[in-house]
Amino acid sequence: RTPCFFVAGAYAYRHSKMWAEQDPPTYDQRAIDVTLYGSYASFGVGVLLLLLLCCLRRHIQLAIGCVKQAGRAIARMPLIVLVPILQAIGLIAFMCVFTVYAVYLASLGHVTVKNFPVPGDIDMAVRTYEFDEFVERCGWYLLFCLFWTGNFIVAVGDMVVSMAVAKWYFTHNKREASSVYVISSVFDTCFYHLGTCAYGSLILAIVQLMRAILARIQKQAKKANSKVADCLLCCCQCCLWCFEKCIKFLNKNAYIQTAIFGTSFCTSAREAFFLILRNAGRIGAISYVSGLVLFVGKLFISSVTTILSYFVIVEYVGEELYSVAGPVVVVFIISYFISDMFMDIFDMGISTILQCFVADEEMFDGDTCYAEGELQKWIDNYDG
Repeated sequence: RTPCFFVAGAYAYRHSKMWAEQDPPTYDQRAIDVTLYGSYASFGVGVLLLLLLCCLRRHIQLAIGCVKQAGRAIARMPLIVLVPILQAIGLIAFMCVFTVYAVYLASLGHVTVKNFPVPGDIDMAVRTYEFDEFVERCGWYLLFCLFWTGNFIVAVGDMVVSMAVAKWYFTHNKREASSVYVISSVFDTCFYHLGTCAYGSLILAIVQLMRAILARIQKQAKKANSKVADCLLCCCQCCLWCFEKCIKFLNKNAYIQTAIFGTSFCTSAREAFFLILRNAGRIGAISYVSGLVLFVGKLFISSVTTILSYFVIVEYVGEELYSVAGPVVVVFIISYFISDMFMDIFDMGISTILQCFVADEEMFDGDTCYAEGELQKWIDNYDG
């Protein structure tokens, strides 16, 4: 990502100079100055990121080691790729029930007819649904159920993945590891840790419901044409969005702590918070490296799928279509979301490997530690 800022800065600087030398000028002086200062800002951000990379060099090497070990873990437990499929099945089953309840609830409204005069001495009748206070409360409750259940399904999947990877890491002979760890993690999660998943998803669902209520208030404020209220509500919405992201990040690390140590949600969240504080550099490096790896992986999967679909469409149904652009774009979007769903396993695996490594580093020494490969080299080079 760092070279992108230098490329963007050079591009903006070149064009600002080119515009300034035009005679007669095509762009006004303000546009030229904005482009020139933008190039300086882009160069500055690039330099800062480059310095950050130099300072976090050790942590980035550790992050690369975690990525490699996460790949090894997933390769040893191929059944782990079925977790997103099970999540999708659970979500589809819930959505079927949710849709039925939503349709029945929507039918409880009272139909009102409003007549609007139109040119030609005729009235146009418009039918609208009006809901009483009880139905509106039921609607909010149904929305809360959607948030809670969706987050719960995601949390259970995260718990299963992190527990399977943790079991793989804390095995001395990792060649003996197999998909049995995934099956046992499913049973352990269902029997011992569903409460942790429910608690974490409940907190997240409450925050999401607050955002939905705030969005409803924003809509009413726009109808009232109140600029001050709209600005304040936008600030509150932004703060809640940031808070939701923090809760998601903390929940993810709390689930990993539970998978490793078997503690309750509150204990795991507290330990995860202090672990993040103690290892801020490592967490930042992991986020940087894993973000790049996951983005390239998603883009590669989506691109290959889209190219293959293009050839299939041209070969079999190309003559029946006006243009293949539409179907190809739809395939790219669908394949990107599906790849994102499966790459989340890799993301969870990388984060779990890092926390396992930190626990391994703090609890064990020398020959008793469980680190292998790149992680063991890192210990030998920097912590020896």
